Amino acid sequence: MSTRDELLRLLEPPAEKWVPPAPDEIVHAYGTPLPADFLWLMETYGPGLISDYLGILAPVRASEVGETFGVLSTAAIEQEGLEGIEPEYLVQGGLVLWGYTPDGDNAFWSTTGEPDEWRVVTFRRHHGPREPAVTRFDCGIVEFLVRTFQGSLPHNPLSGTDLWGNASPTFCRD
Repeated sequence: MSTRDELLRLLEPPAEKWVPPAPDEIVHAYGTPLPADFLWLMETYGPGLISDYLGILAPVRASEVGETFGVLSTAAIEQEGLEGIEPEYLVQGGLVLWGYTPDGDNAFWSTTGEPDEWRVVTFRRHHGPREPAVTRFDCGIVEFLVRTFQGSLPHNPLSGTDLWGNASPTFCRD
């Protein structure tokens, strides 16, 4: 079973499809395509909340940049608590924010390489003294979600346990 099929099995998509910006609009807005698995996620689910916990941001059109909240280019240094933390994946290509939680966590892509090579990076606002605040996962967004729901990542990537090992997550549009 593919990772996409597994996500569809675990997380029921909404009946109404969300229409993302056209690929050329995305390139115009961001200066690059976004990862194919994210675009599939947007076509299948759209932006919204997973189990009322993880917000997934929408890609925005060039005319909406700065006008509406969506996928956002950012820098590691802008994240409170990351001062002095400069692993290679945070400084080479920068970060693009695609998700957030009410606990103050953020989910990014490390933009090193081609878009389909971008890997998920999470910042956990609340973590134990021996746990990392920032972790890079060697996967894209769809695999990251599936492995979070299965509890098969090396550790819970987020502060809360709403998604960790959640066999029946829910999705709702913002």
